[in-house]
Amino acid sequence: MTRLGRPGPPLILPILAILVFAVLLTFALNRMVRVADDIRVDAEHNMLWVMHQADSAARRLVETALRAELGEADANEIALRLDLLRSRFALLNEGPQRRFMEEIDLQDELSELRASLQALTEPPAPVSPTAARELRSVITPITTFFSQAANKTMIREWDDLGGRLETSRDQLRQIIASLLGITVTGGILILSLFFALRFSQQRTNMLRRERDFSGLLVSSSGEGILAIDAAGRCTIWNAAIAAMTGQPAETAVGRKLSDIAGFFSTSHVQQALEASLRGKDSSIALQPYYRDAEEPALYVDLRFSPMRDKGRVVGAIVFMHDASDRYAARQRAAQTREHLEHLVAERTRELDEALMRERSAADLYRNFAGMISHQFRTPLAVADSALQRLIRRGDRADAAEVNKRAHGARNAIAGLTRLVASTMDATRLQTGQVGARPVACDLGDLLEGVRARQQAAAPAARIVTRKPPNVRAVAFCDPAHAEQVLENLMSNAVKYAPEGSPITVHLHDEETQIHCDVANAGPGIAEEDRGQLFDANFRGRNSVGTQGTGIGLFIARSLARMQGGDLHLRDSNVGTLFRFTLPRYEGEK
Repeated sequence: MTRLGRPGPPLILPILAILVFAVLLTFALNRMVRVADDIRVDAEHNMLWVMHQADSAARRLVETALRAELGEADANEIALRLDLLRSRFALLNEGPQRRFMEEIDLQDELSELRASLQALTEPPAPVSPTAARELRSVITPITTFFSQAANKTMIREWDDLGGRLETSRDQLRQIIASLLGITVTGGILILSLFFALRFSQQRTNMLRRERDFSGLLVSSSGEGILAIDAAGRCTIWNAAIAAMTGQPAETAVGRKLSDIAGFFSTSHVQQALEASLRGKDSSIALQPYYRDAEEPALYVDLRFSPMRDKGRVVGAIVFMHDASDRYAARQRAAQTREHLEHLVAERTRELDEALMRERSAADLYRNFAGMISHQFRTPLAVADSALQRLIRRGDRADAAEVNKRAHGARNAIAGLTRLVASTMDATRLQTGQVGARPVACDLGDLLEGVRARQQAAAPAARIVTRKPPNVRAVAFCDPAHAEQVLENLMSNAVKYAPEGSPITVHLHDEETQIHCDVANAGPGIAEEDRGQLFDANFRGRNSVGTQGTGIGLFIARSLARMQGGDLHLRDSNVGTLFRFTLPRYEGEK
């Protein structure tokens, strides 16, 4: 923006004239107030009337005393006149009247006369000539005092009036001089205003020409350009931005940008405009502009810059460029990159799955081989021993012995089959090949089914289940896995329980969980075995002489945790207690 240089008439003279005008006007008003105060008659200066009233009251009292000597006045009239005189003394002894008496130096005499008047008693009725003469002798000096006081009061008021008149004449002369000064300074201000208006007209013409030239440049630009003033109203709106926004300049100029299009009301555009009006440059890239809900968005780049005049921010200018082609190219590049990333991710997932399958197979083979070397020897040895004895006995073996040896071999092979199945289950758990499909499941019904099967397998066992009537044991779990955990816990409890002792299964709940406690009165688990109790292939000291693989509790805990639950060994006074926990079904209220 072009600078127009320094103004022609200096501003010092008008400012000085305004200051002189204000000083003279204040001085004239002050003097006029003082003249008004001097002309006003104050209460304390109207003492002549007060003195006259007091003197009249004293003279009437003397006259009444003379009439009392002649027998023409009674005691009531004397008392009335005496009260009037005392009231006049009381008036003179208060407020401004007392101050005036002090100014004319009569306060001592006034106090003495007042004291003598207060000490004076009213004559008794009927009034004797002697009492009347004594009263008159006391009152006579008072009339003399008031006559002197009236003379002094008149002289004092004349002096004051003359002084006030002289002072008023001086103040009036000063007021007239101030008014003349005000007139002169007013003329100076009028001349200054005339020259200021002329200079302002020149500046307006220069600004109009410069605006027309700038408008010509803006309208011929291929880039969208708009400008706003300090109040946020649009002042420039060229043809390029009108084509991009669909808003002609006739409807845009003079309005706020937020009223032209909602695009300019978005938070980041508003922040950029406010920053430009504070003098800061900013830019926004690839901002979507929706001309119509049915048309695709137009992506634009925006640059915001402040407009300054003599260092002061007077508005902001915005350059708007159509960047839809660049946005489309970037989107195509992003889609291509996303497609490649998807292909790479798919291929990586396939490779990871293949690697996982290979690792699972390797782990399965390794665990299986380890289990064969560690656990399979005993059942194979039992079956081999039974068959060898049958072979050696040959024809000498009777049917009972053949049946006994065959059952022994069959039991060993059945144990080997269970061992293989358990080993495979444990390996699948360790390699992540087993998953859970949780649904709403009534744990009480599931428990009854497991109890019935265990009772049928071991008729001599005493299995007792407890479920309070107010418990609705609907868990969110995989029924097959939950049943397998219960089978394992209940079969272990039956296996290790002393003959004839009860096995208790207690079902109870909390706010978000359901618990199933399985306990027996068998030998407890040693403290040193508790840390490894749920490890694969571990068997504690209390399992000596009892068949097992050491994998059941490992599988049970893994399946419980897979469903969001858990399996713990709990402290118990007698025997062993395991707690199986599952999450409550969320739909249950």
